[in-house]
Amino acid sequence: MRFAVIPLIISAALHVLGFVLVGFAYESLFLIFPAMLYCLLSVFLLRGNNWVAWLTLLCMIGGIAGTSIEFMGPLMAPSLVLIGIIASDAATAGLLVRALWLDRMARKTESVETDRKSA
Repeated sequence: MRFAVIPLIISAALHVLGFVLVGFAYESLFLIFPAMLYCLLSVFLLRGNNWVAWLTLLCMIGGIAGTSIEFMGPLMAPSLVLIGIIASDAATAGLLVRALWLDRMARKTESVETDRKSA
């Protein structure tokens, strides 16, 4: 789960960069909320909380969808920044899926070994 923090922080930085590049426009103020949320989630991901990984995964899926929808109307940030946000959110989601899958497999293996020892 800790590897997922790197693209998550990159995404947060890109959100702030997008806000700065449009001259702190009021329409782009929405970019600051995900940046703060992603920083908060990264702190808990570093602690290894499993429920935060699931919450972050949901946020990444929503972030990818929301940023993709942004291309249909007037852009709230430069398109390269939005593409970078989508890419870093996708990388975070992929790393979280991998971490959650490996955690599940480790628990499954551990429970099988416990059953063998008790038998």
